[in-house]
Amino acid sequence: MTISEELRSLAGSWKAFDLSLRNNQGLDEQALAALKTSLEACASAWSNLDSIPRLGANILVDIVPATESNSHLYPGEAGEQITALVYELQELVWKCVEIDESTL
Repeated sequence: MTISEELRSLAGSWKAFDLSLRNNQGLDEQALAALKTSLEACASAWSNLDSIPRLGANILVDIVPATESNSHLYPGEAGEQITALVYELQELVWKCVEIDESTL
């Protein structure tokens, strides 16, 4: 199985971002920026595909619930910041699976 550069980047950036939150190390801004960039790259690369790679789908279905769940590890403003970030990440996930309705 060949893994594209975009998907490899998504897998690595998601792992770094998620582990930082899950391990109570806080919001890693560099990992977050890399995750956002990777999601944008995947959205672009997958825009004309009829399906997306299984690894990509696996990551996409985890991003929102895992981040939301991890937000509960952080009290106060930090938790609120992570919760707000969930919505931003959700928008990027949607871009990755968006269907061009003009082609239907």
